[in-house]
Amino acid sequence: MKQIGDKKIFSVTEINAIAKETLELLTFWVEGEIAECEQISSYNFYKIILKDEKTILPSVVSGEILKGKQDTLRGKRVLVYGNLTLWEPRGQYQFRIYQLEESGEGIFQKELEELIKKLMSQGLFDEKYKKQIPLYPIKVCIVTSYKSAAWNDFKSHTVDEFSLIQLYTADVRVQGKQSIPNLLKILPYADNKGFDVIVITRGGGSIEDLAAFNNEKVARCIFKMKTPTIVAIGHEHNQSLAEWVADKRASTPTGAAYLITQGYYQYIEKLQGYKRYYNNKFDQLIYSNIQNLSYLHNQLESIKIKYQYLPDMLEKLRESIIRHDKRLIFESDLKLISLMNQIKKEIIGQIGGKNNILYTLNKSLTLLSPKNTLMRGYSITTNVHGQIVRSIKAIVAGDTIGVKLTDGKIISKVVAKE
Repeated sequence: MKQIGDKKIFSVTEINAIAKETLELLTFWVEGEIAECEQISSYNFYKIILKDEKTILPSVVSGEILKGKQDTLRGKRVLVYGNLTLWEPRGQYQFRIYQLEESGEGIFQKELEELIKKLMSQGLFDEKYKKQIPLYPIKVCIVTSYKSAAWNDFKSHTVDEFSLIQLYTADVRVQGKQSIPNLLKILPYADNKGFDVIVITRGGGSIEDLAAFNNEKVARCIFKMKTPTIVAIGHEHNQSLAEWVADKRASTPTGAAYLITQGYYQYIEKLQGYKRYYNNKFDQLIYSNIQNLSYLHNQLESIKIKYQYLPDMLEKLRESIIRHDKRLIFESDLKLISLMNQIKKEIIGQIGGKNNILYTLNKSLTLLSPKNTLMRGYSITTNVHGQIVRSIKAIVAGDTIGVKLTDGKIISKVVAKE
C-alpha cells in the first residue's frame, strides 16, 4: 500500500489478499443441490457446483470428506459447512467445504424405503392383484400435464400411429404442493369413466420432483382402481411407489405407449403374414391355370394338324368312286356326305368342348379375384379384431365394424340389427 496525500492506494494483489483474509474469517452452513462433482486433476480434491433455483456456488472439498460417495452426489440436496475463500490470482471466490451431509432428500429417501417395506408387507405389490392390460385398448386416458413433453411423446406413439385409439387427457399438476390433491381427485374420477386403460406419466426429475408419486395416499388410490393402470415416470432408477402398485410400469412415456399398442403391432404383423400367404397361393393358382391353358392350346394345334389333310383324302376317295358305276357312285356319295357330316360334328364337338373348358377356366380366374368381387357391389365386413363377419349374430349394436369396398374402407358403428 502507498499513500498519496489523504488517499490510501492498494494494489490489486493487496485487495485480493485482504478479501481472502476477511472471507476466511466467516463460516456458514449452506443448503443446495449438487449440480457437478469433478475431481481436480490427480489430486484428492473435488470441484463441486452447488445450486439453487437462482444461482450457483463454486465449491471445493477433500475426497476424505466425500467418503467415496462422489459418483452418487450429482442431483442430491446437501448441507455443507465451511467458509468462503478467494483464489487470489484470478480474484475468484469459492466455498471450502469441511463437512457434508444429505439434506431433506436423504431423510425422505429413508422414509420412502420404510414406506415401501410397509406397503410390501401389506401385499400392495403382489402379482396376484395386477390386472391385465387389454390387447387392443381403444379408450385410453392419460393422466399428466397437458401438452408436456410426456404427453407429446405418448400421443405421437399411440394416436398418431393408430387412429382407432381414442386418447382422453386428464390435465393435472405432476409436481408441487397441488400435485397430490390433484391426483387424489382425478384418479377416482377417471376410474369411473369406462376407460380401457389409464396411463399415469410424467418426465423424470429429482426425488423431490417425484414426491407425488411416492405419496402413500396416491399409491393406495392407484392400487384400488378397477381400470388397468400403467405408470410411466421418465427415469430408470429408484422405482416410485406409484410404479410398484400399478398393474404395469414403464420407464418412459414412450415405453407406456408401446405397452398400449403392442397388440396392434402384433395384429398388423399377423395380417401381413396372411397377405404374403394368400398372395403366394394366388400366384400358384394363376401359374397352374396358365399351364392348363397352354396344354389346351397344344391339344387344339394337334387336332388342327391331324385334320389338315382331310380334303385331299376326300378328293381321292371321290375320284375313286366316280370310276364305279352310278349305283356305286350314288351309294358312295351318300356315304361321303354321311362321313363328312360325322367328321364335321366330331371336329365341332372337340373344338367346342375345348373352348368351353377355356371359357370356364377364364371365368373361374375372374371370379377368384377379390377385386372383381368388390367391383360387383359386394363388400367384406370385419369386426374390430379384423375377423370377417359372416353372420349378423357375430355383432351387436354399438360394435365398431370395418367395411372394405373396391376403392377403400369404411369404419362404421352398428346402430341396430334387423
